[in-house]
Amino acid sequence: MEPVEGLMERLKLSAAEKKCIRIGASTSARARLVDPQAIRKVLAEKLVNADGLTQALGRIWCPIKGGMCKHLGENHFLFTFLQASGKRRALEDDPWMFGKDLPVMVDFDEAKSIEEMEFKVIPI
Repeated sequence: MEPVEGLMERLKLSAAEKKCIRIGASTSARARLVDPQAIRKVLAEKLVNADGLTQALGRIWCPIKGGMCKHLGENHFLFTFLQASGKRRALEDDPWMFGKDLPVMVDFDEAKSIEEMEFKVIPI
C-alpha cells in the first residue's frame, strides 16, 4: 500500500476544484473569531445544569440571538455568545447569580487549560 504522501503528490485538481479548497484556519477556529466565548465556573456544592444556566442567564446577556452553553465538567461551562455585546455584558456587569450560587466568568483563552484559568475576580 502506497503512503498517503505519494498519493497526494499524484493528485491533480481542476481550476474549479482549486477554488473550493482553503488552507488555513479550520471552520471551528473561524467560528470562534465570529462568536465570542467565555468560560464560567459556578461556585456551588451541587452540580449545575448547563441548559438551566443557559435559560437563566443566556437570554439576559443575548436577548435577541441567545447563546450556547457547553458543560466542561465540575461546574465549568463554555459560553458562546451569539451577540458580541452579550460577552461584554456577562464579563463586565457581574455579579450574576444562578439561584443561590455565584458564577464567575473569565475570557476564553484557547491557549490555557481550565486548570490554568483563574476564577477569582468578580466585578462589583
